[in-house]
Amino acid sequence: MAGIESPETHPDLTADGVVAIAAATAREWRSIALSTDAADREAAEQAALTLYAEAFPDAAPEIIWCRSPLEAARLVAAADGRYGAPARDRIRDLAWSQGRAELVERFGPREFGRVWQAACGTLAPLLSGLITRISAGVEARAADPAERTALRIALTHAVHGQFDAAWLPLYEAAGMACGLSRMARAAGWWWPFERAVILTERPLALRLDDQERLHHGDGPAVAYSDGFALYSWRGTALDPAFGARLAATTPELIRAEENAEQRRMMVEHYTPERFLKESGAEPVQQDETGKLWRIEMPDDESIVMVEVVNSSPEPDGTFNVYFLRVPPHTRTAKEGVAWTFGLSEDQYRPLAQT
Repeated sequence: MAGIESPETHPDLTADGVVAIAAATAREWRSIALSTDAADREAAEQAALTLYAEAFPDAAPEIIWCRSPLEAARLVAAADGRYGAPARDRIRDLAWSQGRAELVERFGPREFGRVWQAACGTLAPLLSGLITRISAGVEARAADPAERTALRIALTHAVHGQFDAAWLPLYEAAGMACGLSRMARAAGWWWPFERAVILTERPLALRLDDQERLHHGDGPAVAYSDGFALYSWRGTALDPAFGARLAATTPELIRAEENAEQRRMMVEHYTPERFLKESGAEPVQQDETGKLWRIEMPDDESIVMVEVVNSSPEPDGTFNVYFLRVPPHTRTAKEGVAWTFGLSEDQYRPLAQT
C-alpha cells in the first residue's frame, strides 16, 4: 500500500510493545506537530517522490512550494484541472484505512483502542482543532461566496503534514515504515494530484496557552510567511483587525471599546491590576485584610479587586503585593479575600496570615 509498510514484517511487536514505543516518542511527535522550523524541502520532496513512485509508478510529479495553506488552497482552487485529479485517496486515505484495518485485525478492536489512545489520544484533539481553525481561516479570506466554496473544496484534498501527528505515531510505533511520516517530519500541509504535488512551509508562529488553546495577545497565534495569520485569545477566534490592535491596548481604548466581550479580553491582556493603576482609580474600602478597588465599566459588570500584601517578606526584605479579582458585588476587602477561600465574610477568621 502506498506510504505504509505492512506490520506483518514486525510480528514480534505486541500491543504493549507499541504502547511503550509510542510513549517513548510522544515528545518527539509533539515537537513535530507544533514545529515552526523551516520546512526541510529536500526531505519533503524526496518523501513525495517515494510516495508517488508507489502510487503512480509511470511518472514523477511536478513539485510546487507554497508559503501557507491559504496560498496553496488558492492555487488549487484556480488550477482548473491542470494538475490532474486529486490523489489524496490513493496516497493518504487508502494507506490510513488499510493500516488501521491491519492493526485492528492484529490486536483486536479493544486493544486497538488502547494502543491508539496511548499513541495519539493526547495529540489528536489538539491537532483536529488546529486543522479546523486553519481551514476556517483560509475560507474567511475568500473575497466572495464563490471563492469560499472553491477554497472549501480545495481544503478537502489537503494532507495535513505535521498535523498528521494526530495518527502517524501509532503506525510508526507499530513498526510500519511510513512515507507519510517522513513527510510529516519535513513539511506542513500538502496537496497530492496525479501530475503535481503542492507542498507548504510550516507556520512561522504557533502559540498555545497552558490549556493547549490557540492564544496570543501580542500578535497572531498562527502566522505564515505570506502574511496569512490567525488571531486568538484563550481559544476564541478574533477578528484580525481587533487581534492586531490588542497588543496596543491602553486604558483609554479599553473604556472606548463598545463590544463588552472584546473589552474583557483587552482588560485581561492589559491585566486588571495595571488597568486599575493607570486609570486613576482609588480604593473604595480598606480593612485589615487589604484594599478594595472598583472600576465601573459601561454596559458591563464592574471590575472589582482586592489588593493584599504578603505578610512574609522576600529575601531582600520587601513584601509582595497581589491583586485578586473578586465578584462585582463584593462590598469589602475582607469579603473578597474570604470569597477566594470559598467562605463568607463572617466565616473568614484567619489564625495567622501567610
